[in-house]
Amino acid sequence: MELCIQLLNARLAKYQLDELDNDFKQLTPAQQASQLMHLYQSAQRMSVKYNFMQNVAIRILTNNPLPTSFISQLSTLDALSFFTPALKVNKGFLAQNEAGNTVLHTVFKHPDADNLPFNYVRSLMLFESNDDLLKALAQPNLQGLTPVACYIAYANKPTTPIKHEFSALLALMEMEQKQNAQAKQQLLNVLQSNTVNETTLLLSAAYLQRSITQVINLLSQKDNIPHS
Repeated sequence: MELCIQLLNARLAKYQLDELDNDFKQLTPAQQASQLMHLYQSAQRMSVKYNFMQNVAIRILTNNPLPTSFISQLSTLDALSFFTPALKVNKGFLAQNEAGNTVLHTVFKHPDADNLPFNYVRSLMLFESNDDLLKALAQPNLQGLTPVACYIAYANKPTTPIKHEFSALLALMEMEQKQNAQAKQQLLNVLQSNTVNETTLLLSAAYLQRSITQVINLLSQKDNIPHS
């Protein structure tokens, strides 16, 4: 077991919660990411300690930025849900790693087909008025792709999302494009080098506000997306 995890466990066992922030500041980014992942995994293993571990994460991240190395590890809806309260207090939704990806990029790119994140994220925006989350939805990474575009381009999509998740995804597309109408133009450039299945074509058409036939033609021509 890593020393940073041993230290964290020792603090928690003795309820030395005031020391957690100072300890965290002394760690490398990789060790910080390890501590955060340990909190999440502990909460998953011991549901009775879920709220306690979540509050510890909030306590640590209230005064510390999200380590960029952790962004690529926070890849599931369950992990996003666990860290949402902490990300809200430290502007963590806007944090980007070396590839320009936010937490939303990571979660949308690696979704569990049986546990998609779109309805959850849409609900956070609608009912909690999270401005940082709304901004993160339209934030392009270094490839020029927003989180939704990352989902369309890279996620494993064996079928079209179920009805309520599909409706939420369409709503997220609309929210994104109200903020950054030009962001969608990079998607075709990425799709040209990928294998595109039927689901990807359908979602691309919805995202680009084109017919499926138009998207197929654009991909075959390898042109940039014309401005609407």
